Amino acid sequence: MKRISLTIIGIMLGILAACNGQHSRESACRGALAAFHETDLAQGSSASQDFMDSLIVVCPTLANAWREKSVPYLKRGDYATWNKLMGKAVELQPDAFLHIRGWCRIKFLHDYAGGLRDLMRYDSLVPGKYKVVDDTHIKIWMALAKQGLNDNAAALRLFNEAIEHAIQTHGEGWVGTYDFLYRGLLKLKMNDLDGAIRDFNAQIGIYTKLSNAYYYRAVAAQRKGQPGAACEDLANAAEYFRKGYYITDPYVVMPGQIEWQDIEISKKRCP
Repeated sequence: MKRISLTIIGIMLGILAACNGQHSRESACRGALAAFHETDLAQGSSASQDFMDSLIVVCPTLANAWREKSVPYLKRGDYATWNKLMGKAVELQPDAFLHIRGWCRIKFLHDYAGGLRDLMRYDSLVPGKYKVVDDTHIKIWMALAKQGLNDNAAALRLFNEAIEHAIQTHGEGWVGTYDFLYRGLLKLKMNDLDGAIRDFNAQIGIYTKLSNAYYYRAVAAQRKGQPGAACEDLANAAEYFRKGYYITDPYVVMPGQIEWQDIEISKKRCP
């Protein structure tokens, strides 16, 4: 019933817009935006997609509807369609959607150059120094993009800036859930083993049961020739992994994601 009522509202607004000129077109868009916020249709359902189409017919400049229509394609792996629809939302309202497209490009498409461009443009477009994108400091996403582009020095600088900014601005509690892990992984890649271990220690201080942090600290310890410390960490990594304390995502492989067999293979070096 709610879907029917909202659709009727959309049709009526469209008729008013067609018949009465610019003023009513603006009114139609205001009504379409109100209807967008009112609907509780399941995202990605045929009813929701049809409703977004109706809103776009009534108000082609409604960026929210273009973005909402794009999301199911992203989650289902149809990145070409997502990019087209999301591109329209960005075109209409860049200050509201550039950063979203940026992190999606990095996370889902591994389009590090494109995602970085979006985030840098958003950072220059929107005032304020502390910007969070999908619960993550914008510079963490930039750092992951730079790392994906094999610019490790720039990535490390951005990781440092994000973590230091969070601490200086709001305190240690504002450091992102996995920020120390991500920076530690980069240091591990750069063979800064002591620096990596310090970051994994800090990560464990935030999330004491995170299997990934123990696993990668074990990797660093193995490289340093410290089998005792490595095996102890691998035992913890295995225990917490079995209990479900590890990084996972329903759509993509996340940075630093591990599988059970990674732990098992590393444990073969233990007595």
